Amino acid sequence: MKVCHVFASREGGRWVSEQLEALKREHGFEVVVLLPGDGPTADLCRRTGIRAETFNFDFKRSSWRRLFSFPLRVIRLASWLRRERFDVVQSHLMNSTMFARPAAWLADIPVRLTMSTSPYYLQSPSLRWFEAGTTFMETGVIPSCNITTELYRAAGVPERRIMPCLYYGPHEAGFDPAAAQPEGLRAEMGVPEGTPLVGSIAIFYDRCRDSTFVPPECRNRFIKGHCDLIQAMHHVRGEFPEARLVMVGCGWGPRARATEQELRSFVRDEGLEEAVYFAGWRDSTPAILVDLDVSVQASVNENLGGTIESLLMARPTVATRVGGMVDSVVDGKTGILVNPEDPRDLARGICDLLRDPERGAALGKAGRAHMLAGFTLTSTVPRLAEIYLRQRAEARGAWRARMFASRLLLGALIAGPIVARLLWHHFFLNALPAGAAGLRDRLARLFDRRVARGVAAKRPL
Repeated sequence: MKVCHVFASREGGRWVSEQLEALKREHGFEVVVLLPGDGPTADLCRRTGIRAETFNFDFKRSSWRRLFSFPLRVIRLASWLRRERFDVVQSHLMNSTMFARPAAWLADIPVRLTMSTSPYYLQSPSLRWFEAGTTFMETGVIPSCNITTELYRAAGVPERRIMPCLYYGPHEAGFDPAAAQPEGLRAEMGVPEGTPLVGSIAIFYDRCRDSTFVPPECRNRFIKGHCDLIQAMHHVRGEFPEARLVMVGCGWGPRARATEQELRSFVRDEGLEEAVYFAGWRDSTPAILVDLDVSVQASVNENLGGTIESLLMARPTVATRVGGMVDSVVDGKTGILVNPEDPRDLARGICDLLRDPERGAALGKAGRAHMLAGFTLTSTVPRLAEIYLRQRAEARGAWRARMFASRLLLGALIAGPIVARLLWHHFFLNALPAGAAGLRDRLARLFDRRVARGVAAKRPL
């Protein structure tokens, strides 16, 4: 079994590396990862003996040159996939899927899968139709939280293509609360032992654009809810004046520094400089979590965020009621759920756990048991291997030259409407004034569900 995972990011791919390494070690598969270039993810994969290849995934909607080179790059990728004779091609992230999905279909790869990293794309008015309407090219889509499963169904994706939900969890061996040593954050911050510490471990993504390519609740907001958490500290400190907020993370992408500076300025404007500590990025996630009295994930749109790691470390956890976090944080049983974009309700959840440490410890213990029951790499990889083996056995053929030619012709016919629709969404809808957001979303949704149902129901060649 020869497996290729496609991941269009130089950073943040630890879970890709962990999945591939386990598939190689435990199931004997030959594994390859396709990346946009060298970087932390490539280094991590190569250190564990995973072959890493590179491909140009750059796709900017505003660049005509990139737009017209897209079909040629898809054909080039399809040719490489055929030469390599992969049994399985699995993509992660939308940029990866935009290339890997048509390329693997053209190449007649027997098992073609997308593992959806987030419900974000199916909640975006201008991406929902593309994601759902092109799934006929896949042999299966793998949701990574229950709401994504429901969103695929609502978009009309046939049940036979929706695989069981699998989570992007780490291996539990790296998250043992009995073995982890504290990071020593209180000493680092210069506050006494016993000071209540509330913490968030999350990348500082830039503010989302005001665009129909972004889910409505995310527009002009920090997707990880950092500002809501900062504002919640006003209410937390009303009851626990000595409480501190530790923000573990760093900026991401070309605006990394500007994003972090914007958050620091927000803290200063709120008058909370004494209460909020920017700890930077740390590789010692278990040690950080040991130090925290309450671990918080305050996202406005999310898959599972950092809830799996937090609960594996048996930490009292508060999370917003969005995305897949309702799968891991069962309200009142493994943690506390609060309303998104609601600093006061977020503070209520934090204070409940600070006020009753015994309850928090019990929730954390139950949370760890819940994670071990189905959210870790130990659960995900065998089920992933089972999907590969079953679909490979059921495949009618593979790498057929006649199929490549016929699909290339069909692809040329359907590419025009897809590109035209993307251009309409980008250049017309998002050119409407900011005050017309409601109209933009209504136009973006117009006929999309019908189109997605019609295209997704087609039988692939």
